[in-house]
Amino acid sequence: MSEIKKGGDQFASRWGLLCTILGMAVGTGNIWRFPREVAKNNGGAFIIACFIAIFLWAVPLITAESVFGKKTRMANAGAFKVLLGDKFTWMGAFCGMCCVMIGAYYGVVLGWVMKYISLIAGGFLGQIASSPDGIALTTDVWNNFAMTGTFEVNPVPAWEAAYWFWGAIIIASLIIYRGVQSGLEIANKIMIPAVFVLLIILVGRVVMLPKAVDGFQFMFHIDWADFAKPRMWLNAFTQAAWSTGAGWGMFHVFFVYSAKDEDVQLNAFTVAFGDTSAAMLAAMVVLPAVYALSPDPGAVMSSGANGLTFINLTNLFANTPGGTIMAAFFFLALFSAALSSLIAMVELGCRNLMDMGFSRAKGTVVTGGFFLIFGTFSALDNRVFENQDMVWGVGLLVVGLCYAFAAWKYGINKLWDEDVSPCSDMHVKWMWTSLYLFPLLFLFVWGWWMYDAATWYPGTWYKFWPITEYMYSPGAMVVEWVILFAILGALNNVMAKRLVHGNKVD
Repeated sequence: MSEIKKGGDQFASRWGLLCTILGMAVGTGNIWRFPREVAKNNGGAFIIACFIAIFLWAVPLITAESVFGKKTRMANAGAFKVLLGDKFTWMGAFCGMCCVMIGAYYGVVLGWVMKYISLIAGGFLGQIASSPDGIALTTDVWNNFAMTGTFEVNPVPAWEAAYWFWGAIIIASLIIYRGVQSGLEIANKIMIPAVFVLLIILVGRVVMLPKAVDGFQFMFHIDWADFAKPRMWLNAFTQAAWSTGAGWGMFHVFFVYSAKDEDVQLNAFTVAFGDTSAAMLAAMVVLPAVYALSPDPGAVMSSGANGLTFINLTNLFANTPGGTIMAAFFFLALFSAALSSLIAMVELGCRNLMDMGFSRAKGTVVTGGFFLIFGTFSALDNRVFENQDMVWGVGLLVVGLCYAFAAWKYGINKLWDEDVSPCSDMHVKWMWTSLYLFPLLFLFVWGWWMYDAATWYPGTWYKFWPITEYMYSPGAMVVEWVILFAILGALNNVMAKRLVHGNKVD
């Protein structure tokens, strides 16, 4: 193993590391996706399946990522080079670039949230409450702002969504520019406790709403027949993968900055459990609120992430006593969750560039610039956003397979003996060696997603252009992955030569 050079970053405390990895994991998938998935999958059985999935999918992958970062003190591309050899540099780079591609459009979501915080501060909920048709008003405002086309209600420039997106990327980049302790760690020490505190306050308010108990009863009731449904298990494993961030490559980067004796398995379990706890709190806010305030809870919960958050919940808050405070707390929690995830994606891109000799300042500027260029297409056209979300969201499952393969090739038992067990207070080996099962779990989850997407395009599933028409097709996914594979494969030797150690840990 190469010697680690002096002059790198390191977390000031374990609490800072925990807040940061929780910040990466806790995002919009917790606050707007998990409640919808609970509703779609009939409540309690799905929740139990999610907890099972975090043990079989999330914890092993998070542990593998963490070991790679801690052992090599290099980000994704460099670690694969060091542990597997130069010819696998492209694979680590793919893991990093997949997450960077997500960051390019994820900033759009943060921009949406920032816009709605400004609307709430400007009295928008009062306008909804006094409108004869609040849903129509909120729908038109959302369409004017974020969707393609021209609408009659409250028209705004088509570029406004891009302006908010640019602001989001600039905020995230400035935090990363300040470094690990002064930027990343401080920001997450504020935002992550804020997410939990805001959600707990909202739960306390929601339980006082009439009929809120109906939402709790639905959420926690268990229909044992649900456990025999493969679709429910597919959705649970998908939720565990996308919500915890297992296999995204970001835990890997943060453990580059961890202490030498950091307990990777305990931290993996803590963050997976903490992430799911945040999702549970969000569901305990959203589901009871919808059941208490909406005449048709099912329609609200099936309206999609954007419809639920920016249209239906906004309208419900506007017509609830104290709703302005509830809406402010909800969107502030969503802001903190989204920003903490976005800065992790910027850091991942920056750290990979730093391993190639870039300074933090230059790496931040290049990464932020990449996000601004590629993400603007998603900000201006929601169809591009949906395509990118599908392509790289499913691509993360491939990234998970890359990490499982890398652990297998280096030696799953060898990593346990050398790096996991010596620093662990848990010593739950089966939760680590379940990586051996990962290829089967991958075939189940990834294969089903690809099959499902093919059924949406009967006879044309292989088509990929224009992406605004074939947003979710398997053809679009495979073509975009292959393009990235080809680019990184061509650059493999160049990247391998430039990758050097640059982080010192005391």
